[in-house]
Amino acid sequence: MLELSWTWDLVPAADEDRDTWIASMGKILDEMVGDQIEVARANWPEDSPDSFPFTPGAMGTAVASDLIERADMLPEGCRLIWGAGFFGEQVRWVPLMLLAEFKAPREGEDPAYLMAMVGAEGMPDDIREPNVEYFSTSRGDGVRVIAIARTEEAGTFGRVQAALRLERPEGDLDVLLDTRIADFEQLGAIGHGIEAAMNLIADSTHLRFTPVEAEEPVKVQDPS
Repeated sequence: MLELSWTWDLVPAADEDRDTWIASMGKILDEMVGDQIEVARANWPEDSPDSFPFTPGAMGTAVASDLIERADMLPEGCRLIWGAGFFGEQVRWVPLMLLAEFKAPREGEDPAYLMAMVGAEGMPDDIREPNVEYFSTSRGDGVRVIAIARTEEAGTFGRVQAALRLERPEGDLDVLLDTRIADFEQLGAIGHGIEAAMNLIADSTHLRFTPVEAEEPVKVQDPS
């Protein structure tokens, strides 16, 4: 039986070395999907009026650059996380994207309020009762919520959210993860991937962010 595994990384902030990251990530992404690209190229219709859309080595750089552009659109207090899911050594989903929001805890309030922030009891667009699971990291316990939702604009999709009260010597921090998934095979497998992303954040010794005092979480766009 093939093992399902995940890898995650933060898209660099504006004051980090993005050029080096784009070059490195471009190479990594091309290596991940190179075989699939070659198969697609071999099967491209000879009589197609259009040339094959990807050139060797160019797709990974284009995807990495797009991730940078998406990260620049996020409000203060948020970071973009990208990742990939594997069956055995074969990449199955790439790139995956998570919105990570870092919030100063509400003064005097128990972290249980985070349950409402991630819709543990349901959201207005949900069409099924959410699946709620708890997990542990090296710096606190978290909750993960997966639900099926539907909107007129996006149709039916998976709502995936998680929250963690990150315990730190310099002061605790609330972390929210959010994404929307249209692929239901991916939705059925993403749970452990979300936990892996939270563990990446909890174990990080170099994570930089500016927490905000906002009362409401940033809204992730529904998949189109």
